[in-house]
Amino acid sequence: MKLSLDQIFDLIDKVVIYLSQDNWLDKWKVQKGVFYYLWLYSVQNNFDFKEIAKKIEIHPDKQGPYSIAIDGEVESLVKDGYLEVQHPDSKDILIRASDAGRLNYLNEIKPNEEIYLSQIKELIEKLNSDQVIFFIYFNPYIPTDIKNFFISKSELKENFLRYKEKYIQKLLENNVIDDIVANKIRKSAINSI
Repeated sequence: MKLSLDQIFDLIDKVVIYLSQDNWLDKWKVQKGVFYYLWLYSVQNNFDFKEIAKKIEIHPDKQGPYSIAIDGEVESLVKDGYLEVQHPDSKDILIRASDAGRLNYLNEIKPNEEIYLSQIKELIEKLNSDQVIFFIYFNPYIPTDIKNFFISKSELKENFLRYKEKYIQKLLENNVIDDIVANKIRKSAINSI
């Protein structure tokens, strides 16, 4: 079974609105949250994540997985009044779901989708952007070939490796991971990059 481009963009819209329903979020966190959700969704529903990534052109970037298509979709949601923008002229654009966005999209979310969305929302609210990227890069459950592809151009890679214990500690303190996952991350940080 395959997802059409329209179905993927419908998912992206729901994810963006859900993640930004309560707080202002920077667009980097939104990009990473969408990436992570699409990966979880593809695993749960037996879709080929690489095909999804190819369709919306998610590619390696200096700051982690990035897609112009996701950025364009965020801009469309802003233009259509479903997202509000804070400091539009700033380098760090913050977005938040508008009342219209919450009204139009939150009712469409299925319970099985909300399980992952609530976990991702909690993750991106607890952590700063670098910590979110670290979690995705070294997540022991994302296949190595996918992680390695998205890390390939990262400017953050060396710092992540140098300060991995600091990042792991932050994930532990925020109850994002437990000791078992922390040990798996330590191993993947040594072996995969």
